[in-house]
This record gives sequence, C-alpha cells and structure tokens, in this order.
Amino acid sequence: MKLFRIVFLIIALILIVAGVFMIANGSLEMYPTSEQQGKAHIAGAFLDFVGGIISILTYNKSKYE
Repeated sequence: MKLFRIVFLIIALILIVAGVFMIANGSLEMYPTSEQQGKAHIAGAFLDFVGGIISILTYNKSKYE
C-alpha cells in the first residue's frame, strides 16, 4: 500500500510541475495565437487541479497524528 501511495504522489508531482510549466510558458508554437495560449493555460490549470486532487487523496493523515 505504501508503494501505491508513493507512485501516485510522484505522478501528482509530475502533473503539477507540467501544469505550472504550461501556465508559465503557454503554447510552445513558434508564433502562437492568443487562442492557443489560452488553451495551454487552461490545460496547465487542469493538470495542476488533477495533481492536487491526487495528492490530497493519497495523503495518509493517520501517520502524522
């Protein structure tokens, strides 16, 4: 069970880092339009949200009490 939690926390961390990168840099096109930038920012926010939900669900509170 501990391995399961560690794997999902690593996946959540990767999703959060990728989301922050997408929010900061936007679309990686050579000459992106504002629509492409907006879609990249929305996708980055979604990745951050999903990563946060995964990390919250895999957190074991009883271990720290």
